[in-house]
Amino acid sequence: MFEMLLLAALSAPEYPGFVPPPSGMGSEYLPSTVRSAGMGGVSTALVSPDGFSMSNPATSAWSTSTGVTWTAGWRAGDDDAWDGGMRFPSVSVLFPLPWNAVLSAGLSERSRLLDASTLYQDGYRGSLEWEGGLNEACAAFSLRASDWLAFSLGGRGAFGSTRCSASLTETGPGGSGAPVNTQYVDEAKFMPCWGLQAGMLMRLGRVDLGASILTDRGGRIDIDRDYAGAEEESSSRNYDLPGEVNLGAVVRPSEWLSLGADLHSRKTMHLLDSTVPDGSVVGLGAEALVSGGVAARAGWTSTDGLWRDGASRWTGGLGYRFADGAAGLDFSISRETWDGSGETSVFVSLWSSESWLGNR
Repeated sequence: MFEMLLLAALSAPEYPGFVPPPSGMGSEYLPSTVRSAGMGGVSTALVSPDGFSMSNPATSAWSTSTGVTWTAGWRAGDDDAWDGGMRFPSVSVLFPLPWNAVLSAGLSERSRLLDASTLYQDGYRGSLEWEGGLNEACAAFSLRASDWLAFSLGGRGAFGSTRCSASLTETGPGGSGAPVNTQYVDEAKFMPCWGLQAGMLMRLGRVDLGASILTDRGGRIDIDRDYAGAEEESSSRNYDLPGEVNLGAVVRPSEWLSLGADLHSRKTMHLLDSTVPDGSVVGLGAEALVSGGVAARAGWTSTDGLWRDGASRWTGGLGYRFADGAAGLDFSISRETWDGSGETSVFVSLWSSESWLGNR
């Protein structure tokens, strides 16, 4: 019996190595406040004393009270990666400091992966199923140098994991023969990779101008394999994320109306044997202060290249500030279409300052 087992082990082909998912890290989206999501993604030059913008933390430099924002989101449509489930994609905090400085930090979901494939490789055939995603974290100091100028400096980090469940059958070099089934799980952990982010915001009368730049980032992927049993293996590889540039402008024709435009640009990304081309996202939006602390928002976004080339998104939203401006609720809804496909997204957030939290 021992000789038969030894012969089978020596003649069996090697197990396939880690197989990256066909869609890389899955479907992406830009981290955004719910207010900005309702305005077509306008955020780089949108002053936000009660919100945190990952595209440009300098917009929070006018914050005067500590505040926390919780955000939940729901996405459903033809993109299976988002699977229609309710999620809590972000949380952020603002903490004013002496000398007109503000410490800000946030955590947001950046991509979702839900994929399946069939493998014919190294003498095996079988099915592979992936799930996981990337998260984005940001921490920054913002400094208000004057009534019209602010700067920010900080870091943006990415981390996450993807899990692959494999079920294989050995075909062997000489035909299928007697099937030998193999099951294992690969867990690829994206260790945090950080890049430097710098931003600025100028307030020139009725016009605000903002810009930020994020450097390239590099990190390590640790891959742990667990077979259906006690056997385990581990390996590692490196990964890189390209830098990003954000430009924005907001014009206020009157005290109650704001009109904005944003441009997000990124280089080509090569990740997990998948390529996302370079490209840009252009967003246009408007916000009107109605009455009683209510704001109405609308916008439009167009994507050229990147993860959804040719996509167009229409957005709308509402905001409500209560408790004398110490807390607020924001809601946004959007409909995005691309290549005959579509997706509907709904986001809601609660912002609470220290004064409102202290009265609860």
